[in-house]
Order: sequence, then structure tokens, then C-alpha cells
Amino acid sequence: MIKKILLILAAIFLTYQSYILVTRIHNFQAESWIALFFIAWIINLFITGIFAFSGFALPTQKLLPESFYTVRNPSALKKIYQSLNVDFFRTFLLATVWRNKEMRKGYFNGKKTGISNLITQSKKSEFGHFLPFVIINGVAIYFFMIGHYTLAIFTLAFNFIGNFYPVLLQRHHRMRIQRLQKIKQARSIK
Repeated sequence: MIKKILLILAAIFLTYQSYILVTRIHNFQAESWIALFFIAWIINLFITGIFAFSGFALPTQKLLPESFYTVRNPSALKKIYQSLNVDFFRTFLLATVWRNKEMRKGYFNGKKTGISNLITQSKKSEFGHFLPFVIINGVAIYFFMIGHYTLAIFTLAFNFIGNFYPVLLQRHHRMRIQRLQKIKQARSIK
């Protein structure tokens, strides 16, 4: 219970910090690309963190309807997945962030019984990246509108890699699971 409260407080803190950072950016005059790059990264980190901390504490994936998580056009998803080289992104994550096997087992334990947890975790992860993706795109549009073009471009780039790629990855996981579930269901009917 204390852990959930701390995670929610962290999400509230990041919400406040994100608001302050975005609303005060119009006064910011940076000549350095490095400073703009860093600010774009921080904005992405803070806004995505809001939903990450919330998702660790609460069943946030239930805020979107179940139909949102259903992959309706697997062939289009596969084409996008391949053309954007999302598999390279997945390999990078497994080599860095998810290299710890114990961490991965919390997501999927490798057994049939772990599939429902994998589905839940993929929905939670997708929600935790989809909403920030939408919000950060709005923030980038705001930056364009106030004339911070370089900051907007950096913000969009981080958002694309840090949120859009994970959404595609989670949808790809569920597409594969849906296919397995259909095969299992067809076998049980026979």
C-alpha cells in the first residue's frame, strides 16, 4: 500500500514538474542544441513517467476500452513494424533495459499460465506509452506554435522513439498472442 501511494505521489510530482516546464518554456532562450536536446528528453521522460508510475500503482490499462487493445489489421501492423525496424528496438531493449531475466519474468514467466499476465502487462505498457505519445505530440505542436522549432523537433524525435516504438512493440506482442489464441480455440472446437 505504501509503495502504491509513493508511486502515485511520484506521478503527481512529475505532472506538476511537466506543467511548470512546458508553461515556462516560452521564456526560455537557448542557443545550444545540447540544452534543447536535454530539455526535450526531460519533457519526454517526465510525461512518460507520469503514466509509468501510475501504471505501476493502478490498473490504468482499464481506462481504455478493451476494443482499443484488439489488433484488427495484423498485416498492416507487421508492415509498419518491419518498415520502422521495431525488431531492432526490441533487441536494443533486451540488451539494455530488459537484460535482467528476473525483470522479464515479471512480464512473462515462459509458461502457459503466464500468458494472461503477458497480455495484461502489454496493455499496461501500451497505455503507459500511448497517452504520453498523444500528450507529447500536443506539447511539440505547442512548441512549434510559440516558435521553438528545434525543441519541437527534438521533442517529437524522442517521443517517436520512446513512446511510438513501444506501442508498436506491445501491439505486435498481442497480435502474436491473438493468433495463438485463435489456433488454440480452433483446436478445442475439433
